[in-house]
Amino acid sequence: MKKAGPYIVGGVILLLLVMLMVSTKGTNRRFDETVTLRESDRIPYGTRVARELLPSFFPEARFPFDRKYPGIWDSIETYRSNQAVILIADYFEADREELESLSDFVGRGNYVFLIARNASDDLSSFFRFGLHSEFSSYYGLQEDSLQVKLEQPAFQTTGLYTYPGRKYESYFTSLDSVHTTVLGTNDKGFANFIRMDKGSGSFFVHTAPLAFSNYFILHKNNSAYYEAAISVLPKHVNTVLWNEYFLEKPRQNNSNRNPNWLATLFSYPSFKWGLLIAAFTLVLFVLLGMRRRQRIIPPYERPKNDSLDFVKTLGRLYYDRKDHKNLAGKMAAYFLEHVRSTFKLPTHTLDDTFVMSLHFKSGYPEKETRDIIDNIHHINTSYAITDKELSHFHKQLELFYQNT
Repeated sequence: MKKAGPYIVGGVILLLLVMLMVSTKGTNRRFDETVTLRESDRIPYGTRVARELLPSFFPEARFPFDRKYPGIWDSIETYRSNQAVILIADYFEADREELESLSDFVGRGNYVFLIARNASDDLSSFFRFGLHSEFSSYYGLQEDSLQVKLEQPAFQTTGLYTYPGRKYESYFTSLDSVHTTVLGTNDKGFANFIRMDKGSGSFFVHTAPLAFSNYFILHKNNSAYYEAAISVLPKHVNTVLWNEYFLEKPRQNNSNRNPNWLATLFSYPSFKWGLLIAAFTLVLFVLLGMRRRQRIIPPYERPKNDSLDFVKTLGRLYYDRKDHKNLAGKMAAYFLEHVRSTFKLPTHTLDDTFVMSLHFKSGYPEKETRDIIDNIHHINTSYAITDKELSHFHKQLELFYQNT
């Protein structure tokens, strides 16, 4: 029992820790304040609930979803009528071409329900209205909560709908009253929901996107507001497309909408490609110029043997000074060194034995060999040597070198 005690205590402690973690798990959950407006998000500021409620309002319609450019939707035939597209975005960044495509689609008897907090200048000029946003920062704070209401005679109910969440809205500061019908306002009476007819179809623009968020619709009876707002679409439509193209589309800076002088020049293809080729050529030139330049290797010349030149120079020096005995002595010493190194003969005694040994080893005639040795004895014993004797001794040595 004593051995099992530590295990029991450990098990009890572990069980208590698990119970504590389970009990505190729910209390540590934080409210997710991220504004995504995506139909796939179940967080407070997603739009999953709004899309899932659509089939209850249009029982005979299809409800596809995509993120494609206006006019190339797979699930909608743009040349037909009786179709609706719900476009949701934080900032509706549409250019003139996209707006013309939407306008042509509506003119054929279709409906576009645009939900966005703010929009590009192109949209404002296209529909001739002005917008003012009370929420300048995506994650900023606001003093009041969102409050919206619907207007008569389009709707019977005119009550104020609110929730304790973000405000995140804008409102219209100017409208084309001839072609525009106000369907809803905010708590200050500014229009935030309008209708504009085009041909046999209509545009609907709502500037409070969080009125379609999960948090707003599920708060108290706010689902009635959503039902009434979406009811502006005819019940007989055969397709209701939920599109997030403008939600995913990158927002352009307003400063880029007025191109600078370089952007204007780049709009001409010939100038653009000419400048790009010139820049590429310059970069290539710099890169090639940065490589290491190698010094030209001079041609290889065989080393010269200066020993013979030195000997000749030294000989001329002695000859010019008429020091024939000294020059002859050096010639004799060089000859004897040659005999020692070539024929391996000792030269300390220049007698008949030496003459015969040199004769046999060199193969040079005995008489000429003896004459050379005799001349060496004469040089060593004479006081002076004449030009004729020096010349004769030189010829003897040259003949010996050439024939041995």
